[in-house]
Amino acid sequence: MKGSIVTVDVSKGSCHYQPFIEKGKPFHKPKVLHDTIEGFADLSVCIQKLKDKSGAKTVPVVFEATGVYHRCLQKYLDDHKIPYYIISPLLSAKYRQTNLHGNKTDDLDCTHIANAYYGDEKLLPYSKQSDRFEKMQKRNRYYEVELTHLRMRKVSFRSQLDIIYPRLDKCFKGSASLYDPVTMEILKKYPHPSLLLKRRKETIINAIEKKTKHKTEFIAAIVDKMYECAQHCYSGADENDIEVTSLPQMIKDLQAQMELCDSILQDLISEAKEVSYFPCIVSIVGIGENLAARLIAELGDITRFKSRRAIAAYAGLNPKIRQSGDVDGIHLAIEKKGNRHLRCLLYLGASCNYRLKKNDPIYLFNQKKRQRSQSPLKSKAANIAAAHKLLVIIYALSRTGELYRS
Repeated sequence: MKGSIVTVDVSKGSCHYQPFIEKGKPFHKPKVLHDTIEGFADLSVCIQKLKDKSGAKTVPVVFEATGVYHRCLQKYLDDHKIPYYIISPLLSAKYRQTNLHGNKTDDLDCTHIANAYYGDEKLLPYSKQSDRFEKMQKRNRYYEVELTHLRMRKVSFRSQLDIIYPRLDKCFKGSASLYDPVTMEILKKYPHPSLLLKRRKETIINAIEKKTKHKTEFIAAIVDKMYECAQHCYSGADENDIEVTSLPQMIKDLQAQMELCDSILQDLISEAKEVSYFPCIVSIVGIGENLAARLIAELGDITRFKSRRAIAAYAGLNPKIRQSGDVDGIHLAIEKKGNRHLRCLLYLGASCNYRLKKNDPIYLFNQKKRQRSQSPLKSKAANIAAAHKLLVIIYALSRTGELYRS
């Protein structure tokens, strides 16, 4: 890449920016950039001065993707129609490692970002998607945050349950029945085995039947299992212990979190169904509506990718080629410089596809990688390779509008 740029080292609290007339020629030393109206106004002044000095018509801003800290800067650049490049921190780190000392300071980081920009001929300016896809991506990221909170609540709930009702989870096949509204209502009403055993089964069934919409036979089956567990388990807490008295509120918080996650996901699915290539992705073996909606949220407008190599690079699934002598270096690790959220979803899709064992092209490709005679891949590496193939298939189906044929 060539031309004049302004690099910004984005961080929480104090950012730094430095203008460059061209590669190796900084306009002045790095300065502090405050993420305020006045601070961003100083950045605009710097860009105009650099334009006057270099004679360039446009001066883009280059900065690293930092999760949330760069969002204010990005919005300011969008609002003022200033072109910008967002580079991966891994890319600037690679150029920092070429330095003899490899020091990382606020002043030097601006130079490392500039070196990454000038050293990569394939960088493209950031192109904002339509509001629909932007909203879907933000909703998916919000869902991931709330899903993390849900997992934490489940871990705490299971830990507390192992103290009060040891081995209760063994009474159910899978975790679905444990989180069923019937089971939850019983635990809220009788948070200790001794409290459950003080009531007759018929009394418990009648009490729970009023609060849930399940049939009496279903409720009776769960009550029988919990009754049997309560008769044989030796609780690690007394009825008045804090673990027991706090369990009902913990269950209420867990149920509220589950409802929130489900609500976010259902809204995301409703939005994804309006996208033209939603049926194409759902037709792939191992991908249901939930995963398809989240994949679309991260892929966005798929027509913006000119080739399958471009979309693989966006996901960070393109190979990291390192040649040396007789080593061709074309079957090594992936770059991991792209969208990690998309990469995780594709890996999940490839894993689900393999577990179904439907003998479709993706499964057969995954199986071939695991069973080849020379250097068979381990399960994780094979799933990564299958994730790349899955992405290529999604790209092809989305552009043609065809459904997946297994």
